[in-house]
Amino acid sequence: VNGMSPSNRGSRWSNSGMVVEVRPEDYTSLMNNEELIMNNGERVESDSPLALMAFQERLEELCWLNGGMKQTAPAQRMVDFVNKKNSFDLPESSYTPGLLASPLHFWMPEFVTGRLREGFRHFGKVSKGFLTNDAVMIGVETRTSSPVRILRDKESYQHITLKGLFPCGEGAGYAGGIVSAAIDGERCAEGVAGYLSLV
Repeated sequence: VNGMSPSNRGSRWSNSGMVVEVRPEDYTSLMNNEELIMNNGERVESDSPLALMAFQERLEELCWLNGGMKQTAPAQRMVDFVNKKNSFDLPESSYTPGLLASPLHFWMPEFVTGRLREGFRHFGKVSKGFLTNDAVMIGVETRTSSPVRILRDKESYQHITLKGLFPCGEGAGYAGGIVSAAIDGERCAEGVAGYLSLV
């Protein structure tokens, strides 16, 4: 779940997204143990360009199931998550559809939860008050960047075979957030301007 902040930052809550690396060997080993199937019912092989999309869909499905199959989101207190304990109650949250206590450490893949635990412990050592049971983990944010990259020429920013097509930003796999998408958009706009001056 991606939190939101009012433009004036006047809320009593703060939020942030925590991202971990997912390596090819991670989802490949997961796929060897569990069949990954896309929403259209098609089985995805581990070497498919769509394998990470199937992995994302599986995490989102698990989130929906563990959120009560509604818009409520599964959540767990941070210290409970780090210690692999269930949270039986949750503090208030800015997430208006509501939260449902859920053992994120149990149903999310270990390569994700292990990296999160390691990061939280580190943050807790260097930033007093970060690792606290007042903090709530709300799962899951799976769309930080596209799992598929549309290939483009490094100099012209055009698609490698379709002239005049400029894959750009998050959806094309070249950005992972607002700022990086804006920067990539500027580069692609320069590429388009250069292309149009030649046509």
